[in-house]
Amino acid sequence: MGNMGELHSRLHGGLWHTTRPDRLMSIVEAQAILVEPDIHDRDRSNTAHGPKNYPISRTIGGISLFDFDGFHPESYEKQFPVSSWHFFVPYVRSWQGAVWLEIERDVVREQLLSPEALLQKWKKEGLHGRNILPGLEAAHVGDLPITAIGSAFLAWDDGRELREFNIRDFDYELYNERLREWQEAVRE
Repeated sequence: MGNMGELHSRLHGGLWHTTRPDRLMSIVEAQAILVEPDIHDRDRSNTAHGPKNYPISRTIGGISLFDFDGFHPESYEKQFPVSSWHFFVPYVRSWQGAVWLEIERDVVREQLLSPEALLQKWKKEGLHGRNILPGLEAAHVGDLPITAIGSAFLAWDDGRELREFNIRDFDYELYNERLREWQEAVRE
């Protein structure tokens, strides 16, 4: 994560959800990150083969989160060498950028499964066919209200470009400006 500039320092220690920039509007309109948003399975991570292959968070009725509290890439990769966390960080390559939403841990504490608790659930309930980022993925059980999101930004250029916006007091015009800037940059 060290070559990601400001993105590394922003993510480190926090609890985050990431999404494609074009999907943010549905979160704003719903006033929540929904467990079952109106998105076709082919457009969601690891769902192309139906419910039997859904990721662990979706299987349990939750929202997948990245818990970067105490995260150290080098030691994590030694402990979990087949983890695909680089697929999502700084963003899914096909997206060419991502929106990162910081979740306020204290606000969601009652609905939060830590990475350790989620991994234990995965093991104990025999959910081994479900994708999980062990030791990094946390889950919020149920829809996650927008009021639990503290900060938000759009990232691109391998995480070197970040543009903040306020998710709670959402300014459509400002966000559209951020989108245009990102779209122009990725076209170059």
